Amino acid sequence: MTLLVNFYTSKGIVFAADQAITVRKPGGLERWEKGSKQRKVHKVTQLGLNGGVVGFFGLAVVGAEPMDAWLRRTLDAWPGSRSPAALGVYLRDELNRCTDPGQRTANASGLHIGAFESRDGAVVPVMQYVSNINKLTDGRYSDFRSYVTDEHFPQHPDPHSAPQCAPAELREYLRLHAKNRAMPWWFRNGDLPFAGRAWAGVEAAILAITTSQSGFAVPDTLDHWGALARAVLRLAGDLYPVLVNSGAPSIEGPFDVVQIPWP
Repeated sequence: MTLLVNFYTSKGIVFAADQAITVRKPGGLERWEKGSKQRKVHKVTQLGLNGGVVGFFGLAVVGAEPMDAWLRRTLDAWPGSRSPAALGVYLRDELNRCTDPGQRTANASGLHIGAFESRDGAVVPVMQYVSNINKLTDGRYSDFRSYVTDEHFPQHPDPHSAPQCAPAELREYLRLHAKNRAMPWWFRNGDLPFAGRAWAGVEAAILAITTSQSGFAVPDTLDHWGALARAVLRLAGDLYPVLVNSGAPSIEGPFDVVQIPWP
């Protein structure tokens, strides 16, 4: 599986992921025989106001091509747009075209798209989601169908999961959100049953430290948010082989981080 992390902050967008590629066997996870590592976050210079980023989790091969190679080639062939939704539609259609039904229905697969665009005269960060997953229960994915795409930030299919503010107020909203919760507005996908629990402990520790100990504060630069994303990944990657009884780790370095500053 993997761990794909997105931070949406008042300083910019951070995408981070590990590089592990595994397959599930009766005895546990095994490293994929065709290559145990793939880069899962990719810059897209022709997206948004100042470039964008795409990250993937789940399915590691499209047709017979490794997902990272397929994704890089497909992104390079895209003419570009200021709209993350346009890239979402393009990737949705290409994935439905390039994967056969058996591949789609047997594997969880998703992509996160991050970039800035202009709405109502204000700059806003956007997260567009592309996925074949129709059900998530206790961090486990099921019911895989054709790929669809939806915006998940600042709008969301569930209005209760979206920030309640106008576009012009969003940057300050994100600043206060991070200050009050000691973590930014985030998205994550991958090995959630394991990584989600480790994440919860990190969140609680950061909140306790920054609210009760003098001299500590939540990150206030994009580089520090990027470093925190890498630290969360590294912690999950370090814990996994220590705690698992058998099999290859589902989260494993190297860890890649891409940052898009607020324009």
